[in-house]
Amino acid sequence: MPSEPSASVFSTKSAAIPSDWSVYAASINSLLLAAEQLGAPRSDLLVGSGIDETLLSAPENRISLGQYFKLFRTAEQLTGNSDIALYAGRVGYLAGLNLQLYMATICHSFRDYLNLMPSVLKMWGDIGEVKITAAGDLIRLEWRPLVTATSNDRFLTDAMLAASAAIVDSLCVMPVPVRSAALTYAKPANTEFLQQLFGNTIEFGADVSCLYFDRSSLDFPLVKQNYQGAQGGLVPFADLFDGKDPSDKFWSRLRQSIVGLLPLGDLSMKDVSSDMNMSSRSLQRHLQQRGTCFRDEVKDIRSQLAVRYLADPSISVTDTAFLLGYSDQGAFSNAFKSWHSCAPSEFRVKATLA
Repeated sequence: MPSEPSASVFSTKSAAIPSDWSVYAASINSLLLAAEQLGAPRSDLLVGSGIDETLLSAPENRISLGQYFKLFRTAEQLTGNSDIALYAGRVGYLAGLNLQLYMATICHSFRDYLNLMPSVLKMWGDIGEVKITAAGDLIRLEWRPLVTATSNDRFLTDAMLAASAAIVDSLCVMPVPVRSAALTYAKPANTEFLQQLFGNTIEFGADVSCLYFDRSSLDFPLVKQNYQGAQGGLVPFADLFDGKDPSDKFWSRLRQSIVGLLPLGDLSMKDVSSDMNMSSRSLQRHLQQRGTCFRDEVKDIRSQLAVRYLADPSISVTDTAFLLGYSDQGAFSNAFKSWHSCAPSEFRVKATLA
C-alpha cells in the first residue's frame, strides 16, 4: 500500500536552487525507474518535471538541479507514495553496484573503502556530501545537502541514506546493519519502510541526518570479486597490476599502490612511497634504475585503466573519471584525448562495435 503523501514533503522553493547546479542523468534515471515501478507513467513524469528524455541516454549528461527536485515532487504526486526517495536510493545503489565491485578490488577492509569512498559531488552531482566521523563505539555517516533549504525535506535525505545503507551492508563479508538513524525532517505518518531500511531506532527532527554503524566493522574484510579473467576481449583486470616485468615485484607493488590511491585525487610520489613503506627518495631511485619516472608511470597506468574501464559497459564515463582520480569528467576527457586521440565516449562506441 502506498504511504500517504505528507504536506511538508518536497516543499523546496525553486528560487533557493542555483540555476547552474545540476545532477548526472544516472540520478534522474534511478528516480524514474523507481517511480515507474510504483505506477507512475514515464511520459507524465518527464512532462511534469520538464526533462528532455534525449538527455537521459548517457549517464554522464547533466540535468538541472531544479528539474531533479521537480521530478521528485511529480513522482510523489503521481505515485501517492512519500517513500519514493527511499526506492530511488535503492535503485541508485543497484545501478552503481559495478563501481562498488571495482572498489572492492583495490580495498582490503571497510576502513580502506571509507578512505576512498566516492564523492557524492563527483558521482551524483551538485546535491551534497556524505561525511564519516567517529562516535564512540560507532561510526556516524552524515548527509550534508548543499542546498540548505532542503535540509528538512525527505527526498534527498532518504535517497542518499537509503543508497548509503545498502552500499555499506553489501561490501563486507560480514553484515553491517544500521544501528540507529537520525533524520532532520518531521516524523511521517507511516514509518514502516524507514524502519525496514534503518531499523527501529530512528530520531526525527534531528539537527543532521545520519546513520550509525558499529565501529568494529571498520576492520571487516571486503568481498573480493574475481576479475582474474576477462570477457569480450577485455584486458584481465589482474594483469594491470603486473607492470612491465611480472618477475620484478617492485612493479606490482607500485601499480597496486597507484591504482588503490588514484580515486583520492591529487596523487603524489609522497602518497605512493608512504603506502609502499619507503621514502620518496628511495621510490625515485627505484624508478630511475628502471629508466622511468613517477609522472610517466601514473600516466601509463591511468591510460591502461581508462581503456579497461571504458571497454566495460557497466562502468560509466563518470565512474571511470572518479576511479582514475580526476576532479571531473571534463578533465578526464581532455587527458584521454591526449592519450588516444579521441574522446572517451567515442572510444566506447568503437569498442562496442569492435
